[in-house]
Amino acid sequence: MRRVATRAEWSQARSLRYEALRHRGDIEASDESGYGDKHDAALNSVTFLLSRNAMPLGSTRSSVSSANRRWLLPASETFEREIQSSIGLDSTIVEASLMVVQPDSTLDPKNALFHLFKAHMLHCAMENADWLVVAVRDSQIGFYRRMFNMEILSGAEKYPGMASPRVLMGFEYREQAPLVFKRIPAMAVTEADERDFAASGVITFDARRSALPHRRSEASPYLVAGD
Repeated sequence: MRRVATRAEWSQARSLRYEALRHRGDIEASDESGYGDKHDAALNSVTFLLSRNAMPLGSTRSSVSSANRRWLLPASETFEREIQSSIGLDSTIVEASLMVVQPDSTLDPKNALFHLFKAHMLHCAMENADWLVVAVRDSQIGFYRRMFNMEILSGAEKYPGMASPRVLMGFEYREQAPLVFKRIPAMAVTEADERDFAASGVITFDARRSALPHRRSEASPYLVAGD
C-alpha cells in the first residue's frame, strides 16, 4: 500500500471510489467515472492505494486534526457537534474515509479492509492520536463494533454526496489499538512501519501475517467501509 502521489495513482484511486460507491447506489453514474471531493487536496489528508500483484485492490483516505492544527475533517461537516461533545477539540483525531474495495476482486473484502485500515492505525501512531473515527452506514455498525471495538458517537445523519445516511463511530486509539492488533495482526503497526512510511510513503505487509490470499465467499456481501 502506498501514499497516492502521482496523477496515475490519483486516477486509480478515484476510479476505485467511483465503481465502489456506484455499485452500492450511493452515487449516480457520471461521465467522469471518478469520485473525489475538496478534502483530497487538504494538507491534513493522505490518500492510499492498496495493490496486489501490481493491480489496484482498494483505496482509503486518512485525515488528521489536533488542537495545534485544527483542520476540518470530512465528518465535521455532518458531525461537528458530536465530535465536540463526545471527543473534544483538545484531542488529536484521525478520520478514516472513502475506504473502498475493488468490486470485481476475488479476494475477501473484509481482509482487504483490514489491510486498508492499517493506514489509519499507522497515521494514528505517527500523529500520537487520541481518537480514530469513521462515518459508516447503519448496516456496518455491528461489524465495526465487533472487529474494531468502536462505539457509536451519533445518530444516523444525511451525509454530503452520499445517498445513504451515516453514523459516526470511533475509539480511543491508545486504549483500543493493542486489542485490535492482537485480534487482527495484519493491522499491527511497528516502528519499522513508521520509518518505512516516513521514508518512502509505502506500507508493506508481512506475508506470514497477510490475510489477503483467501478468496471471497460467494455469499460474502460487497463491502465499502466508511465511505
